[in-house]
Amino acid sequence: KKVEEMAAQREKFMNGTRAKKFDEKKSEKIFNLMEKFAGYGFNKSHSAAYAQISYQTAYLKAHYPLEFFGALITSDMDNTDKVLRYIHDCREMKITVQPPDVNLSDHDFSVCDNKLVFGLGAIKNIGSKAIDSIIQARENLTRFESLEQLCEGVDMQLANKRVFENLIKSGACDSLGQSRAGMMNDLQARMEQGQAKQRDEKVGQSSMFDSFEVDTGENSFSSSSFEEWSDGDRLKLEKESIGFYITGHPLDGFTQELSWFTDATSATIAEAGNRKAVSLAGIPIKHLPKTTRKGDKMGIITLEDLQGSIEVILWPEIYSQVQDLLIEEAPLLVKGEVDSEGTLPKVIAREVFPLADAKQHFHGQVMIHFRTLGLERETLLAVKEILASHTGKNETRLHFIFPDNKERIVTVAPELRIHPSDDVIQKIQTLLGEDSILFE
Repeated sequence: KKVEEMAAQREKFMNGTRAKKFDEKKSEKIFNLMEKFAGYGFNKSHSAAYAQISYQTAYLKAHYPLEFFGALITSDMDNTDKVLRYIHDCREMKITVQPPDVNLSDHDFSVCDNKLVFGLGAIKNIGSKAIDSIIQARENLTRFESLEQLCEGVDMQLANKRVFENLIKSGACDSLGQSRAGMMNDLQARMEQGQAKQRDEKVGQSSMFDSFEVDTGENSFSSSSFEEWSDGDRLKLEKESIGFYITGHPLDGFTQELSWFTDATSATIAEAGNRKAVSLAGIPIKHLPKTTRKGDKMGIITLEDLQGSIEVILWPEIYSQVQDLLIEEAPLLVKGEVDSEGTLPKVIAREVFPLADAKQHFHGQVMIHFRTLGLERETLLAVKEILASHTGKNETRLHFIFPDNKERIVTVAPELRIHPSDDVIQKIQTLLGEDSILFE
C-alpha cells in the first residue's frame, strides 16, 4: 500500500514484459490493475469472504441478539469504550443486561430468562479458581440462599475478602436477599463462620447444630435495618468492581438535558471535523493535572458518556473554575471545539459546568410546538402568561403545525422571551404535552 513504491515498479515491469515480447497494451492493462492495490483493494475471494462474514454477523444480531452481544462483549472485555457502546446498544434494543449473579453466572456471559447476564469473570480481582469454586458450590447446593451459605460453600482458601467484597459491590450477591450495604457490614463475621465450618469439616468434626434444620431465612446478623447505599454510591462501586455501570448510569436521570443541550457524543466526535464547535456531557472518570510552560495549572480529563469516553483539555482559565466539580465526579456539560490533529480526537473546553445547571447556562433559541387542531384561545393566553412570568433573554418562537401538515413559525415579542427553568418546562408540557418545548 505504498503508491510511490508501486509507481517506481512500472518501468521495471514494462521493461520485463518487452524483453519477453508480451503484448504492450495487455501488459499495461495488467499493471494498471495491480497499481490500484497500492491504494486500497481486495481480491474477489477476499471480498466474498468478508461479505459472507458480514451477512452471518447481521443474521446473528437480528435473530440471536442476546447470544450475539454476549459473545461480542466477552471478546472486547478489555476495551472499556467498546463495552460501553455495546451495553448502550443492548439498551437501545430493549435487551436487559443483568449484573453478575452468583446464582446464575458462568465464567463468561450467558443468557438466562431472556436476559444477558454478565459472567463472574468480568469482576475485578476474582481469579478463575475462585470462580470455579463458586460454580461448583452452587451446583452442590442448587442455589445459594444467603451470604452465609456462600461463605460456607466456597473454598475460603481460594476466595479472600477482596473477592467477596467485589462480588457484593458488583451486584453478584443481590439474589441472596440482603442489601449490598448490609452484606458488606456482615461480611467479616460470615467469612469467619465459613472458615470455621470448613476447618471442622477438614478434620472430620461437626457442630452440634448440624443435626438440626437451619432456616436460612433467619439471620443471626440481621442487617434489615442497615441503610442501603444511595444510587450514586451503588453505581460508583459497581464501576469500581467491574469497570462499567450496569444497573444504571449517572446520566440516566438527564435524558431531557442530553436531548436539549448536547449535539455530540464520544462516538460521534471523530466525525465532527477539526475545530468544530460541540456540546457533550459525561462523567469525569479520570483527571490528570498538568502544568503549562508558564507554570499555570491545567488539566486533562477523561469524560465518559453512554457511548464511550473522550479526552477533554482544560486550559488554566477553565481548569481553575472546575477543579471542585472534577473531585465530585458529577455529570458535566462541556462546550468546546474538536481537536482531531492527533492520533485520537480530543475536545478543547471553552465552558464547563454541571449538567444539572444546564438550563441556567443556556443561551440560544427556545421553540414551543403547537398542534392547531383543537387549539383554543384560552390555551394561547395561558402560554403567553407562562412566558410573561419567566422572562429572560433567549429568543422564543412558537411553532404551529396545521392539520394539513403545513407549518408556521412566529417569533414572540422581546418582553416574552424566556429563561429556561424546571418550572416553565413543567408548565408548558402540562399544557401542550411532552416534548412541546425544545432548546436549540
